[in-house]
Amino acid sequence: MNGRGVLMAAGWLLAAAVTAGAGTVALDVVGAGLLGPQNQPLSADDVARALETVPSSSTPVPPPTTPSSSAPAPRGLTVPGGSVVAKCVDGRVTLLSWSPDPGYRTDDVSRGPATTASVKFKNDGTENVVVVTCQAGEPHAETVADKGHHGRG
Repeated sequence: MNGRGVLMAAGWLLAAAVTAGAGTVALDVVGAGLLGPQNQPLSADDVARALETVPSSSTPVPPPTTPSSSAPAPRGLTVPGGSVVAKCVDGRVTLLSWSPDPGYRTDDVSRGPATTASVKFKNDGTENVVVVTCQAGEPHAETVADKGHHGRG
């Protein structure tokens, strides 16, 4: 009986090791994205590179007829928990896109156009509420970190 118990324990340990290995492989596949890296959030550098490579012919813009103080181009802002791209027009801000950092997700998006726009980047322990406003015609972000659910009631 003693030899049989040892064999049963060894078999159980082998089965547990195989199961743990299969679970690790499954988590690696899910972490890399089921369809590959095209479904991964963009980093701030990725957003900046994408904005630089947009061909100017894709959006024809008529030449200005008079000098104007037109709204600046969209601006990328890196904030705790992610990045946003926003633009200001006539003192109103619009979030054009947002991308959470790895480990974060987005919630409660208020895109605008409005005097303020916001997005929440959160992970298991932190919620960063990003509030974007226009200052001197340019998007400006402020972040409020909220750890947990204490505070406002």
